[in-house]
Amino acid sequence: MMRQRAFGDSSGAAARPGAQQYRPRIRGRSVATVKRRCARLCVRAGRDISDANFPRTADGCTYHLGTKRGQVSNRILTVGSVSRAEMLSKLLQPLAPGMTQPLSVLSSRGFLTATGLYNGVPVSIVSHLMGIANMDFMVRECRAVTDGTMAVVRLGTCGALQPPAKLGDLLVASAGAIFVRRDPDAWTLNDGTPPYATSLPVLPDAELSAALAAEGARQLGPQHVVEGLNATADSFYSSQGRVGGDFDDRNSTLASDLCKLHPNLLSMEMETFQMLDLARCSNGSIRAASMCIALAERYSNRFLEHNKLLAIEMAAGRIALTTLSQLRLEDSASFSKKLLEISAATPRLSTNGNGNGMLASAFWDGPPPER
Repeated sequence: MMRQRAFGDSSGAAARPGAQQYRPRIRGRSVATVKRRCARLCVRAGRDISDANFPRTADGCTYHLGTKRGQVSNRILTVGSVSRAEMLSKLLQPLAPGMTQPLSVLSSRGFLTATGLYNGVPVSIVSHLMGIANMDFMVRECRAVTDGTMAVVRLGTCGALQPPAKLGDLLVASAGAIFVRRDPDAWTLNDGTPPYATSLPVLPDAELSAALAAEGARQLGPQHVVEGLNATADSFYSSQGRVGGDFDDRNSTLASDLCKLHPNLLSMEMETFQMLDLARCSNGSIRAASMCIALAERYSNRFLEHNKLLAIEMAAGRIALTTLSQLRLEDSASFSKKLLEISAATPRLSTNGNGNGMLASAFWDGPPPER
């Protein structure tokens, strides 16, 4: 149930500059070109989709992620950016002898899944793209093709709303996440209905979140890890309090009002709440935690330099993968053995089961990162 709060009006200063755009490529082709080719493969394959309630192909591939059982580990590092997923996949070793690199599946919807070994433990890196709907696809469809308890760590970027969070810090949502949404009835009725509504916090898995923060402090130093509350918004602009532009968003005090209401609020982005909410509704089958890189300081309007971001992404990726590989999960040993057996028999260069994706070559053009 949503609890409504009245936040702000429509006035304010200009929005901050946008971030640099990334254009990952596969074998010299743009991602858009590859997705079009994948869609044609799907038509040529002629595979029917079964079960409109949870669509997948006859051989078990999910509708959006395009993966099936044996291609996804029950330890998942999920990131928004496809290029970040591919870059971090260079930290993984092949799953089985005879494989030269991790197993990779790129769906025609743009979701990339890379599965390999980290410290000898099977781990998948899965892109979830942007927003709560895409996070919903990622969690539900990975859950559908994995066995045993599933552990998920989100590594994303966010805006730091107030000190002590600062540029480049790792902000761990140890206090959970609230959901902030725009209420269209405020504009329809125009009767004083609050324009934005917030939920109560949803908590992460306490052990996983604490381990993530501790590993971050160990690798980067405690001065670069801050724990607190996250706010997940249904928009990059209006519901995150970005002001100016061509729309009546009534949000000029939204960010400051949220900080007053939640003194431990540190970060704002668009996915963490949905992941934590699905984990708590999974009947105990999913453990989830979130850690985001402070890409922008909303309170000072500063933005992190691109070259610094890449280095922090790699460091944060190692932190998340180390945490996942060391986490004790029920049925972990038996599932890992099953995954290795299935993956060893999977062809490396072929389309996936429904033609809705393909095994991808590297986006990351640099040398393999150091472990």
